[in-house]
Amino acid sequence: MNKLQEPDLDFIRHVKKAGGADLKKCYQCATCSVVCELSPEHKPFPRKEMIWASWGQKDRLIKDPDVWLCHQCNDCTAHCPRGARPGDVLAAVRSYVFNENSFPRFMGRALATPRALPILFLVPILVIGAIMLGFADFEAVDMSMGAAVDYNNFIRHGWIEGLFIAGNVLIFSFAAIGLKRFWKGLKETFPDHQGPGFISSAILATKEIITHENFNKCVTNKPRAYAHFLVLFGFLGSMATAGLALLWTVALGHHSPIDLPNLIKVLGTVSGLMLLVGLGIIFVRRFGDRDRIGANGYSDWLFLYILAVVGFTGLILQFLRMGGLAAAAYITYFIHLVFVFFLLWYAPYSKFAHMFYRTLAMIYARGINRKPKSIQQAA
Repeated sequence: MNKLQEPDLDFIRHVKKAGGADLKKCYQCATCSVVCELSPEHKPFPRKEMIWASWGQKDRLIKDPDVWLCHQCNDCTAHCPRGARPGDVLAAVRSYVFNENSFPRFMGRALATPRALPILFLVPILVIGAIMLGFADFEAVDMSMGAAVDYNNFIRHGWIEGLFIAGNVLIFSFAAIGLKRFWKGLKETFPDHQGPGFISSAILATKEIITHENFNKCVTNKPRAYAHFLVLFGFLGSMATAGLALLWTVALGHHSPIDLPNLIKVLGTVSGLMLLVGLGIIFVRRFGDRDRIGANGYSDWLFLYILAVVGFTGLILQFLRMGGLAAAAYITYFIHLVFVFFLLWYAPYSKFAHMFYRTLAMIYARGINRKPKSIQQAA
């Protein structure tokens, strides 16, 4: 006997609040699944996800890999005869997955709640401030115009590096717990049948991510593929720059500032510009046509703003230092570290985690041979 399915009303409210306000307009015509180039032929999305969300079937949706195969190109939204916005609904569901799988769970809820934002910012302000007040060499910090700028005198690099290294180990251990829960849920959704092994599936998924193969299948929101490419690789390049700078100072013993034309600084500058150009495209398109572009939930905007501040402050720090704008340089450095703390320490609970969850879902989908219909038809 089938069990009676009770709708999760809190889940429905979350989906509506997080961007899926028009969810109930869906009348299951399946236009969305027909026009989507990324949807598989067997049990295509997003039609089934729309009815599950409408019925409040939270447990099905948080274990559904198809939610993550959607790249929100909004072809489905553009063709929906009722304006139900399936792309935004699936984006709202993805944001809920962070909350449901996060460890500790209250952190996922905090990152999804605007009321918690002051407290979330207060933590890094106090931590970075304590390092500054406890270990700064204020006698060597001259904030007058034209003074030499040495960020290490203001906030000791060793303490900051130790903070972020230890924090990343801790936070990504927590993230692994959430991802393990997510993977377990994925395996319950579709019967696991013959397909590539995990390593082969991971290689295929990585290729798709690097080439943005699926993003480029989008029609309605095609410029998003270029913007996403710039943001992704701009951010990865910035992270690589931070790692190389750490190697340069700690392992190789260079303590003077890294300036152009040092290749580390070149990588950082180019990566920062890529990040900001990509974000600029996203902001311009979202502000210019919010309804058509989609992804207008709180979590989406918060992540974009945080990433933009990190990218902008990180890029201009070198120019403030070289220009002798000491006061502005030190203040900007403090702001930069606070936002980097926010971005990295809260990564498993914000849309940053989207990168890890989507990658894992893509690996699982490849492992069960769940491919876009365009690939299946070609095969």
